[in-house]
Amino acid sequence: MSFRSIAVVLTLLLVCTSSASYAGDKPLVTTFYTDLPAAYSFSTGNSTYGGSLSPGDGYAVQLPYAVPDGAEVLYQRIYLYWSWSRIGQDAIYPSFQVLADGMPLPLIDRYTDSKGFVSANDFFSGMDTYEPPHPLHGDGEITISVVNGADDTRTVVLMGAALLIVYSSELPGMIWVSEGCDMLYASHGITQAMASSAILFEGDVRTRDLTTADLLLVAPSGGHTRTEIPQKNAIFINRERGGNLPGFIESIIAAIFPGYNGKVWYDAFVSDEINQIGVDYRDVRQYLRETGNTVLVKDNGDYLTLTNAVLDIRYGG
Repeated sequence: MSFRSIAVVLTLLLVCTSSASYAGDKPLVTTFYTDLPAAYSFSTGNSTYGGSLSPGDGYAVQLPYAVPDGAEVLYQRIYLYWSWSRIGQDAIYPSFQVLADGMPLPLIDRYTDSKGFVSANDFFSGMDTYEPPHPLHGDGEITISVVNGADDTRTVVLMGAALLIVYSSELPGMIWVSEGCDMLYASHGITQAMASSAILFEGDVRTRDLTTADLLLVAPSGGHTRTEIPQKNAIFINRERGGNLPGFIESIIAAIFPGYNGKVWYDAFVSDEINQIGVDYRDVRQYLRETGNTVLVKDNGDYLTLTNAVLDIRYGG
């Protein structure tokens, strides 16, 4: 069975057995795709961990952008990352008032997840998406202001925000954008295999013509732990598991043919106590396949929430 098939079966089994947990039961969904010449810009700006906001409390972040003159904006989203939305020990969804440069923004999508079993601190975490009030062109900066607009005593923790813009380009290629909220934590009976979330990139890829292939993954809290844990998380791409070859043979073949069995990276994502939006950029060109490309994010005690993925590939002559 291929890696993609295993990932699909695992995801379907988890979705069928649980609707919210530390397991990978809420895989990201593709929200934008194009095989026309395009490029993208992503930034978390000056996002910092905002702590718990009581009703009426505010949070602001500046998000820079750079879109070439004459380019057409194909897709743009503002992402708001939040966690621990609650009243006392009861989970409840947050109520935000969000402005972009002083203009109110309507909510487009809300993705959420939670621990999923009765215990202390079983609160909601999530990612909200908004569209900027107008297409963003040139070099600039947009200011996002957020207020906890609850009319009760609910509080919520803000992790930060981000801005994604996909725009037309002269370079041929393909771009996938995936969004969601999948909380992963190998704890409380959830194994590492269960605390894994698969991202599928459907479509055919001309691997022989590839010049670049870049993968962006975003995971609030990813990479930040209070105590250092070896291999606290992992990113797999097109990795077949359960091979029959001895380890040293696998190493030799991998050295000669780097992409034959995909790739795995450990201790991914960059974040700390102040900047808690974990971001990871990878060059995946030599590991892509002609179809059915799959990325798997696995937790090993890191406690992360997988929210965004962008796969950007370019073709040459």
